[in-house]
Amino acid sequence: MPQASFPVRLTFVGVVLGGGLAGAQEPAATAEAIRDVSPRNYGNLRIGASTSNRRATLCLELSPIELLSVEACGNGSGFLHSEPAPEIAHFRTHFKLASWKTPLGWLQPRLSAGFAELQVGEDGGGFHFSGVGPTGVETAGPEVGASLRALLPVAAGFELVGELGLSAAYFHYAAELLRPQAVLQPNASLTVGVGF
Repeated sequence: MPQASFPVRLTFVGVVLGGGLAGAQEPAATAEAIRDVSPRNYGNLRIGASTSNRRATLCLELSPIELLSVEACGNGSGFLHSEPAPEIAHFRTHFKLASWKTPLGWLQPRLSAGFAELQVGEDGGGFHFSGVGPTGVETAGPEVGASLRALLPVAAGFELVGELGLSAAYFHYAAELLRPQAVLQPNASLTVGVGF
């Protein structure tokens, strides 16, 4: 059997090594592409301040699909404290409009719609859209808003999450509460936390 000449062997080794080097470079390119895709946030827990509450505001957000998420925000009345100060709890769906990469992370403008509950006393459970409830201390109504969320990937699929939001809720029966309130309730909030 004839032996291959030296240039043929060198060419064969070059092709094998070149293919191996190309294969070794492919994961790096894939890792770079992954860094250019915004993180998929499945859920987060945030704490912060809101103009609708005297106490700290807690928000729990879950995202069953990438563009939509559901969120509940409030000051923990009924399970963290029993102070009867006026409070608004928010229950809304967010729709992500875009995702912009920045040197510090990702910015995501979002629109929201849902409802809010205004209470001026101990929460009696349930939501009262057509009145002020049996004790006259709570009512609920529609709410719309917009927010800007920031995601900063940290490690192992976790992100630091921050959100600046503006919203307005309409409570048709707010003037009939035991402690009458304005029918239109604007709200601004800033919350930070962690998500995955």
